[in-house]
Amino acid sequence: MSITDLSRSLGVEPTSTRVRIRPAVVADAAWLAEVSRASFAPRLRDYLTSAQPGIGRFWEVVLAHPGSFPGRTFLVAETGDGDRLGFADLTLVEPDRAHLSYICVVEAARGRGVAGALLRAYAAGEPQVVAMRLDVFADNVPARVLYDRLGFAAEATSTWWVADLTLDGVTPGADVRLDGLHAARAWFDTYGFGEFAVAVGETTVKLGRPSARVLRCFDPAILTQPAVLAAVVREFPELDRVLVMTPGEDAPPSAVGELRAVNRSLRMSTSRIRARLDVRDPLGPG
Repeated sequence: MSITDLSRSLGVEPTSTRVRIRPAVVADAAWLAEVSRASFAPRLRDYLTSAQPGIGRFWEVVLAHPGSFPGRTFLVAETGDGDRLGFADLTLVEPDRAHLSYICVVEAARGRGVAGALLRAYAAGEPQVVAMRLDVFADNVPARVLYDRLGFAAEATSTWWVADLTLDGVTPGADVRLDGLHAARAWFDTYGFGEFAVAVGETTVKLGRPSARVLRCFDPAILTQPAVLAAVVREFPELDRVLVMTPGEDAPPSAVGELRAVNRSLRMSTSRIRARLDVRDPLGPG
């Protein structure tokens, strides 16, 4: 379907004063990165892969090789003159359900229905999708107003906890092995973030580096094992903070430093996204 046909199927004429939607292309990657980074408060950027300098290079790969990222869709909203207004990044996670990872609109275009147009375009192009889920920062009032209007309901709250890595005098565990270090270092050097695995005896856990100085623990139990974290810091001495995200608002146990809450996010979902967007099937009558 052409941009013109898609725009008209959404009731939007592709003129210079209207919004039209198209798939993102590789040439958009640097702009996507710029808009994404600008949408996050500076205090949170160290904890977000999408706010790192290399995210544009990563998205170039995603857009150049869509077959390696099945079900993922980037859409760009623009004027008829080609001025880009915003973008959405969605992934099909079940046959009838999509996850909205990002929806960003440039400041000058906010309040003009750009976000809604992006979501309607996605739903029109994926007629099997009837449900959608997302994560939104609890203090992002404009986004929550939009999602409330679209029928999203909050299902759970997560708190982002951060502690300074105070490991002076802690001996790295002798039974700790870091797997895939060469790939993790290459990934980080290229994109500014990455993941690797740590084996402790017979147990293997995943860790991440969302930025140069932050270690993300996907399993909060690692916070009670300073010898494991000391082994990681020995390999990556620039790390000075640890991040963990847990359900609810109670801090998990920590043996590496006092935890402080830096953010809260809500998981929201709806099973009636098509009806709330009033999407017309682009392949149907009319």
